[in-house]
Amino acid sequence: MSRTNPYKKKRRSASRTLLMYGEGLGEEMFLKHLRGLYSYDSGVAVTIRNGKGGTATNIIINAVNEPGAFDRRIVILDNDKSEQEMNCARTEAREKGIELLENSPCLEATLLAILRAGQSFSGKTSTWCKREFESNYLNKKKRTELDGYSRIFPKTILETRRVHVTELNILISLMEG
Repeated sequence: MSRTNPYKKKRRSASRTLLMYGEGLGEEMFLKHLRGLYSYDSGVAVTIRNGKGGTATNIIINAVNEPGAFDRRIVILDNDKSEQEMNCARTEAREKGIELLENSPCLEATLLAILRAGQSFSGKTSTWCKREFESNYLNKKKRTELDGYSRIFPKTILETRRVHVTELNILISLMEG
C-alpha cells in the first residue's frame, strides 16, 4: 500500500521571488490588485511593500534594507521630484542593483491613462492628476480599500490597455513571470 495520498494537493512553490517596493500607499494597493489578478500560479512570488513616502533615495535605501532573499528588487517611483533628486536616486539604484520603474509624473497619471484611452497625462502636474483621479474615480478615503481598485480596474480593461500603457505592461509582465 502506498503511503502517499493521491488526492492530496501538491504545494505550490515559486521559482522566482520579487520585491516590489512602492513609494506610497496608492502604489501598494494598486500593486496588490495586480498581484491578485496576475501573480497566482505564475511561478513568481511577489512581495509588495509600502515606502511611506520620503525622498527617492531614501525609498531605494529602504528597499535595499528590506529583509528577504529576493531574486529581483523593483522600486516604483513618481518622477515628479527635482531632476537632481531623481538623478541621485537613479545612480543609487544602479549601484545597489535595484530596478527602478518611474511613473511620469505620478501613479495617478498612469491610472488615468489606463482609464482614458488615447489621452496623455505626462504634461500635467502630479497634483492635477491626483485631484482628477480622486474626484472622478476613487475618493481619497477609499484609496486604501482593495475592492475599489477591482471595481475600477477589472482584468478586461487592464488587458486591453496594457498594449498602450507601457508602465502597466511592465508591471503585469513582471508579475506573470
